[in-house]
Amino acid sequence: MAKRRVWWGDYRTTEYASIDAEATIAVLAVAAIEQHGPHLPVSTDTSIMMGMLETVIARLPDDLDIRILPVQAVGKSNEHLHAPGTLTLPATTLADAWT
Repeated sequence: MAKRRVWWGDYRTTEYASIDAEATIAVLAVAAIEQHGPHLPVSTDTSIMMGMLETVIARLPDDLDIRILPVQAVGKSNEHLHAPGTLTLPATTLADAWT
């Protein structure tokens, strides 16, 4: 059985014209790159989100047309700026980008 393609980036540009916008669900998963103490990598939230998405994909009905956009790993994490490696954007920038 062929692996189901749901990831936005797995499609060729020529395939997007045939997407039925009324029947296709686009999912924007939001995570973060921020500190979780000295024992975990800054990618922890993003890794958890990727795992959650893989679990969801495995349970999707075959007739559900879905495209999962690239995980947005830069969120509003200014409260973690004291920790090196944190990536953040202002809430207003994110709201403008995600709506």
